[in-house]
Amino acid sequence: MFIKIDELSKEASEDFGEIFIEHLIPTFFDGDKDGILKRAKMTEKGKLTPRFSYLQDYVDEK
Repeated sequence: MFIKIDELSKEASEDFGEIFIEHLIPTFFDGDKDGILKRAKMTEKGKLTPRFSYLQDYVDEK
């Protein structure tokens, strides 16, 4: 069975959209009670958060 790339892209987009609607949008209204937005935040005040500090060499173009 072969799946066209555009069908795969469409399915992936639809799945992402469903997950976004079900899990992410509510965090904007519930005070981020599960910490989803906090864990996803890559920067704060212009610096990488500790969770993403492994990217510092990339940021510094090393």
